[in-house]
Amino acid sequence: MILRPRLSLRPHQVPAALLVFALFCSQPGVVRAATGPVDTSGSPAASPNAMTNLPPASSVQTTNVIGTNSPVKLETVVVTADLDAAREQIAPSLGAVTYTIGPNQIQSMGQGENSSFQQVLLQAPGVVQEEFGEIHVRGDHGDVQYRVNGVLLPESLNGFGQEIDTHLIHSVTLITGTLPAQFGDRTAGIIDVTTKTGSQLDGTQLSLYGGSYDTFNPSLQWGGTTSNLDYFVAASYLHDNHGIDNTTASPDPLHDLTDQEKLFGYFSHHFDQTSRLTLLLSSSDAGFQIPDTAGVEPIYQLANSPPANSAAANNYQAEQNYYAVLSYQKSAGNLQAQISALTRYTDIRFSPDPVQGLLLGGNAARVENSDFANGLQADASYELGDHHTLRAGLLANYDIERLDTASSVFASSSEFTASPTTETIAQPGGPAPLPGNPPQSSTIPFTITANGGNSGLTSGLYLQDEWRLNDHLTLNYGARYDRFDVTFDHEAQISPRVNLVWRINDATTAHLGYARYFMPPTLQYVAPSTVKGFDYTTDAPFNNRDDPPKVERDHYFDAGLSRQITAPWQVTADTYCKLAKNLLDDGQFGSAVILNNFNYTSGTIYGAELGSTYKQGPLSAYANYSYVQTWARNIDSVENEFPNNELAYLAATPLQLDHQGRFTGSGGIAYTWLKDTRLYSDFLYGDGLRAGFANLEKLPAYWTANIGVEHVWHLHSARLSALKLRVDCLNLFDRVYELRNGTGVGIAAPAYGPRRAFYGGITAIF
Repeated sequence: MILRPRLSLRPHQVPAALLVFALFCSQPGVVRAATGPVDTSGSPAASPNAMTNLPPASSVQTTNVIGTNSPVKLETVVVTADLDAAREQIAPSLGAVTYTIGPNQIQSMGQGENSSFQQVLLQAPGVVQEEFGEIHVRGDHGDVQYRVNGVLLPESLNGFGQEIDTHLIHSVTLITGTLPAQFGDRTAGIIDVTTKTGSQLDGTQLSLYGGSYDTFNPSLQWGGTTSNLDYFVAASYLHDNHGIDNTTASPDPLHDLTDQEKLFGYFSHHFDQTSRLTLLLSSSDAGFQIPDTAGVEPIYQLANSPPANSAAANNYQAEQNYYAVLSYQKSAGNLQAQISALTRYTDIRFSPDPVQGLLLGGNAARVENSDFANGLQADASYELGDHHTLRAGLLANYDIERLDTASSVFASSSEFTASPTTETIAQPGGPAPLPGNPPQSSTIPFTITANGGNSGLTSGLYLQDEWRLNDHLTLNYGARYDRFDVTFDHEAQISPRVNLVWRINDATTAHLGYARYFMPPTLQYVAPSTVKGFDYTTDAPFNNRDDPPKVERDHYFDAGLSRQITAPWQVTADTYCKLAKNLLDDGQFGSAVILNNFNYTSGTIYGAELGSTYKQGPLSAYANYSYVQTWARNIDSVENEFPNNELAYLAATPLQLDHQGRFTGSGGIAYTWLKDTRLYSDFLYGDGLRAGFANLEKLPAYWTANIGVEHVWHLHSARLSALKLRVDCLNLFDRVYELRNGTGVGIAAPAYGPRRAFYGGITAIF
């Protein structure tokens, strides 16, 4: 089976001279691009990666620590803080744009720690909402990398599951713009997660949370410290009947149950005040029913089969994600270093409805896609006098990807799938949305088995210098060398990076940067010989062109200015421009909901972001607004997945990318009343993604608002220290909003956001 959009059941030049930038959200004297939103407990959350704004150990030792009056535990926290600060000196984000969401900010948004990781990230500027729990950052489709405590996680397969559980997060920082040389591969955004530690929890939290959509979400957090060990464990289970985006506007999705189990462990052994060994372990096991759309009429006939019933199709997808990271960190005078070994395994299995898949789509394919990655990362920094800090490092990952399919199809009289005259989506009483609908020449199906895969090495080296020219100017410059050597492609590039940061005064900081990027595709490429095996079937390709995906190569510009207007009020703005060769995009090419890469020959993305934060006493608020414009031309890889008329159009005419949300906004306000009660509200605005033939249409704009309250009872029991009660209402005004209508380049399924929902939970802190 070829992975292409065939499942009917899931009607699932710029002038670069305009680099005039304004960015206003940095604390006085901070040499970096931007800060994040305000935590309700105190000052605005600052980027933990800003090397020139590192908090001293004395200011960190009591942060989020419960019951640390004993000298032994306080000393452990100081050691942890010193090593955390040293780790940030190894790989700072100097000159890039950073936006940090801290623990109190997470608690002050819809569902708090019980929210999905996607919903947390959507509160950052420039992040656009997508179906399947996906996000887009600054006009890119995905192309983000995840780091946990400064260590890069090998890339997983793109499915529904989000293996990073919000319960384990202490803070998360989105790093964008012109990134320093230590950041390679996925460069649309760096999502840097700082996990909770035992010293921050120092006890046990047991939570029960649930509500609408039959939601049941218990979780457990357990952590503490000994004289030399810091440990933290988070476990959670989620059951609900809105696992994937609904395919209709109905408040009650059909066939949309999910069950998800997640487990995370953090264990850090301190040898002394200058070194530690840290182990991160994570597992995620999730199952998803694929939503149905009632009333879709069949296109094909199956001998001796029951009647078609699109409301009763039983398609299912299971996903497993596991990773482990072992890191050794050492601080020796002016030298800071960390070396990490990492491994990750991802497996996605799609099980079709063997009857309804054939009747409605002409294809019922069992799909198993897995990826096993192992890597090594090493980073070091050395302070060379008062004016220079040198940094160097390497990263190497070896991936083994497998794709095994068994596709039940009908024979057809047509070699290829015909190009549709218009794009259609499934409507009750109407035909399934099959472009071209290859005619069947037999009502008896047969099975095509196709097993394959790809493997290869992704590696990179970097060297950079942070040069403090004077008290007001810092120049961070360097370069990295990247290689991409896999089964279907071999490429390399040297990428210069430079950022100039100017602290104009104690309240104002400006930055200007340039970066060359080298962004490899994923390994999920199906060879032409496999594709040809589906000629003359009801799952035939559109044509016989199948060039392999290529590395995207970018010139990236970013600049801005940050300003603290008054002590409680900060304002930020930033603009950027990306000029891309072989621009990468993602599409769903098959019945399994797995997103694969393809390329446009060229692309241009530019935009601007504006943000503001406010914190005064018990009141805190933030707001973000962003603009993005995208253009791309000529699909030049995996062409067989696209209709010929669309390929011809895009060869001559640029298009706006399907994931372009031209305007986006987010914001929130929180008020702490009598220290123990927190009231909050937040909102999200989207301008609508692109749709239709060559993305010529745009979906309607939408907005949603959430409200909630959390109260803490402080108890004086020897066993139970506190109880927290939380109530949330999501989509307060019950807005009906459409994320996707099933059309657009690489889009296969409609998707609607959830309707109004009520949730509640109680947390016991021991």
